[in-house]
Amino acid sequence: MDPVDTSTVGRCDETNAEYCGLVAQLHGERWRVRTARVTPRKPGLFLAFWRRGADGTTEPFRSTDQDGLLVLIDTDGHRAGFRFTAEQLDRLGITASPAHLGKRGFRVYPTWCTGLNPQARRTQQQHAEAFFEV
Repeated sequence: MDPVDTSTVGRCDETNAEYCGLVAQLHGERWRVRTARVTPRKPGLFLAFWRRGADGTTEPFRSTDQDGLLVLIDTDGHRAGFRFTAEQLDRLGITASPAHLGKRGFRVYPTWCTGLNPQARRTQQQHAEAFFEV
């Protein structure tokens, strides 16, 4: 396993600091790191995933802005995460591309989230390949 390039590890992505946004160089690839947060009214966890455009407005990341997204979860005695590759982010419509407008934030549903509505269950299934527990 290649070492982590410590010259960029921990560089804060200030636009998403509330979600512990970081940019990391892992094994020669550029990964964004976010911490998902529990919200009071909906199941699952939410994370912001956007960049500041040239005009100062928020916009979704493009599919070419990173090699992947690592979402970390530490809640209710569970430690887990999601490891989304750039291809997965594009396929899920999270990043902007010619095929998708992209999103500025989204919800994740770890395996222990139950009693979900049909849309949340579909999302949980779509994200399952990226899920891991620590």
